[in-house]
Amino acid sequence: MGEKFLNRNSTKIALAGILTALGAAVLFLENIFPTGKLGFYALAGFILSAVVIECGLSFGWISYAVVSLVSFLLVPEKTAVIPYILFFGMYSMVKSHIEKLNRLIAEWILKFAFFNLSLFFMWNIAVKVLELIPSNLLATLPLYAVVLLLQAAFFGYDWVFTFWVQYYLKRIQPKIHGNRNSGR
Repeated sequence: MGEKFLNRNSTKIALAGILTALGAAVLFLENIFPTGKLGFYALAGFILSAVVIECGLSFGWISYAVVSLVSFLLVPEKTAVIPYILFFGMYSMVKSHIEKLNRLIAEWILKFAFFNLSLFFMWNIAVKVLELIPSNLLATLPLYAVVLLLQAAFFGYDWVFTFWVQYYLKRIQPKIHGNRNSGR
């Protein structure tokens, strides 16, 4: 297997470990700060996408599982981890799988199906398990309007996520690989 193979795997393990710890720290911060909570979830998902880009999907799934578990153990408010587990973290993985199809319409159908399935589970957990009734939101807007707004928000989130991945590939990854290669 050789030294080069071991160096490459050691690098992947180290990088995935650092990014996994950073993702868990971001979810911990989400619980501390009073505002910007969706931003912390998105950031944790973006960090996970860097694991997928640099180390591959198998490392990404492991990182997702570890961030979910560690965050659930460390974050005082356990319900605060649910959006990451059911959507933001998992979406990093799902998006990567779906976009390998290279068929735009099928990709969007699958992405929206995943989003709506995640939304269904989070809604049911909030209402039936946690007994949270979002009456203020439903009193202001009818359910169909809320659903449409959430669909638009998801479309925007995916669009920003795609720009993040492009930015990472063009600006951040070359610096990481440039620094790695300059020390040899």
